[in-house]
This record gives sequence, C-alpha cells and structure tokens, in this order.
Amino acid sequence: MFPFVDIFVMIVKSIVSVIINPLFWVVLFLVHSQYRKSCMLEERMLGIQKYSVWDRLASSVLAGLAGGFIGSMVMVLVGVTLGNAGILYVWVIAILLMMVNPRYMCFSYAGGIVSLCSLVFGFPRVDVPSLMAIVAILHLVESVLIYFNGHKHSVPVYMHDRRYGVVGGFSLMRFWPIPIVIMTVITGQVLPGDAVPMPDWWPLIRSMEMLEAADPENLTYIMLPVVAALGYSDVAITHTPEAKSLKSALSLSGYSIVLLVISVIASYYRPFQWLAAFFGPVFHELLIIRSKSVQKRSKPLYIPVEDGVRVLDVLPDSVSEKMGIKRGDIIYRINGKRVLREESITDILSIYPAYIWVDVLSLDGNRYTREYRQYPSGIGSLGVMVVPREGNVDYMTTEFISPLKRLLNRFETRKRRNR
Repeated sequence: MFPFVDIFVMIVKSIVSVIINPLFWVVLFLVHSQYRKSCMLEERMLGIQKYSVWDRLASSVLAGLAGGFIGSMVMVLVGVTLGNAGILYVWVIAILLMMVNPRYMCFSYAGGIVSLCSLVFGFPRVDVPSLMAIVAILHLVESVLIYFNGHKHSVPVYMHDRRYGVVGGFSLMRFWPIPIVIMTVITGQVLPGDAVPMPDWWPLIRSMEMLEAADPENLTYIMLPVVAALGYSDVAITHTPEAKSLKSALSLSGYSIVLLVISVIASYYRPFQWLAAFFGPVFHELLIIRSKSVQKRSKPLYIPVEDGVRVLDVLPDSVSEKMGIKRGDIIYRINGKRVLREESITDILSIYPAYIWVDVLSLDGNRYTREYRQYPSGIGSLGVMVVPREGNVDYMTTEFISPLKRLLNRFETRKRRNR
C-alpha cells in the first residue's frame, strides 16, 4: 500500500522549506509586478480598484500552495525524477521562445523541442519520458488552479468586434508561485532519516537512472523542493469568466492526463518517446487554436442592446450590488422611465431620488424588478459599467508584441530618424 501519510508529512516539510527560499520571494515580487499592471487596467476601466494588489497576491499564494501540494503528490505517486530531465535546457528554450511570442514561454513547447533534439541529435541527453511527465503534471496543476482560481479578480474590458462594434469582455490574468517537490535519484545505500519504504509497483515511470543502473533495487529517491511559477491569461468574450475558466480547465486537464499516460508508457516502450515529444507541443497549440476559433465564431456575450443598457460590471458596495444586479443584466427601465443609453441613467438619477425601482432582464432571459431606498441623501448613481453602443472607449487588444519585435521596431524607428 502506498504510504500516503508519510509522503504527506514529507511534502509539507519540503514545501515549508521552499517558502523560506529567497527564490520564492523573487517569484512573489514578479507576481506582484504583474498584478500591479492588472490593477492599473482595472482603475482605468472602472475608475477604482475593485481588488488591491495584495488581495490578488494573497489569493494567488494560497492557491499556489494548494496547487504545489497537489502537484507534489502526483510527482511522488508517479515517481518522476529530475536527474536527466534537462530542466535547464527547457528554461533556456522557453526564454528564447518568449522573445518570439510571450505565449510560447510554456514548458509544453520548450519540453517538446528539447525532447525532439535529444531523440534526433542525441543532444542534450535527457530522459524524455520524465521530462514530458513533468510537463504534464505542471499543466495538470495549472488546470486545477484555473478551475478554482482562474476567474478571480477578472477585469472588465472593451473590445472591437467587426459584427457588433463595441463589445464587453473580461481579462483573465492569474499568476501562481508554486513550491513543488520533484525527486532525484542517488545510487548507493543512502538512508536518510526520513526514509519511507515504497511498494513494489512504484515508481510508475521508469527513469533513465533505473534503466541504466546495475542494481535498480539499490537506488534511493530523494525529494527535491523547487520553485516554479504558473500563469493563466485569457479573455472571456463569449462566456462568463467562470464558464471560460471551466472550459479552459477541463480541456487542459484532459490534455495533461493523456500526456502523462503517454509519458509513463514511453518509459517502458521507448518508441513512445517520439509520441510524447510530439504530443506535448502540438496538442497544446491545437487547444489554443481551437479555443480562438470557437470564440471567433461564437456570438459575444456582452453586446450592446437596442432596448436598455447591458451591464458589464458592478462596482463593489454600490447600489446595483446591493440590489442584486449582475454582470450581463440589461437595465431597461428605472422608475418607469425607459433607459436607452448610459446617459439615461445619469439623467434619471440627477434629482437624487430617495427611492428607485429598476426593471431588469437577466442574462438567462428572466425579468425581475429590484427596489432600493436611500434616505436622506438620495441615489445619484447605480455604480455600474455598461457596454456602450458607440463612442470613444479604451479598447483592449489580444495580440501580443514580442520583445524581439519591439526591439526590431525600435531599430527601424531609429533608422528612419537618422535618414
């Protein structure tokens, strides 16, 4: 039987040791910097910050700790080792790919390239099944984090659609510092104080060290705590942030499980290494292409309407939030007066009525009326961000300019100035 309790205790100790590692705090600083950008975008769109940098950071750290524990348990259960997995080569390739396009800074692409180079050229010499298993487990952790945490603190944005003009959406941007345990192998009778006997069927994945060892029974597996960082960036246009995160998480978890199974099989039947090396980057790219294609073909969820105004977001502690108005609802009457555009709300509330009733059509097609009283100051604002029919708005683009392209653009600009 697998010693879950003993492994649980060892993983907790290892994760605690990672938290006091200076590298973990460097990753926290980088995550903090990214959330500052999200807060600036939110303040530009809403006029306020719904969630502070520290709110976002605390949520990410707690989720990252949970994700790191889950990933560590899977790593140990499968028996993945770091020895010849070529993580250093993967990091170098990932950084080079980032220079081409930021979204390519992913272990699925870099891991696939390193694995294929090892299979074709023999360099770098890496354990392909172990490397691709690590890629699979990290993506499995990412899918869990996206499911539970990916929609948190989403930022409302405006985008331009060639069919509907101005449409609303939500920028989903989450980053998680991950303290995780990966194992390494030592040859010889090394008996650390916290040694735990493992069952005969373990490990599921046969590492290069095991295959090359004269006596596989004489191998000792040691937990190696490391610091990783996972990120999720997407835009919810045709779905709510919650539904978009759910779809992304399900597709990514399916991809991860299949890649992990292929990697385990490849450790026993070496020709499957080629399948693992190709499947990792190719199917990850197909997931992204399919997601973009579906979003492009589908109707945006937050589009302007002829009768009323579409609510894109609700400010915290506002009248609308207290009334129960939700994202996507259509406000079509206030105090019996028709609402045609955002200015209609301002005009109706310009006299600061002490009592209002609002007729609303929900996103699922139900009509309801909400009432609110505010004595003696009256009500001057609902506290909503709506999707305008037209006008000058700040658009968000989904196209990323790579660092390499920015460098080339600067070079071309300087060259034209010198002419």
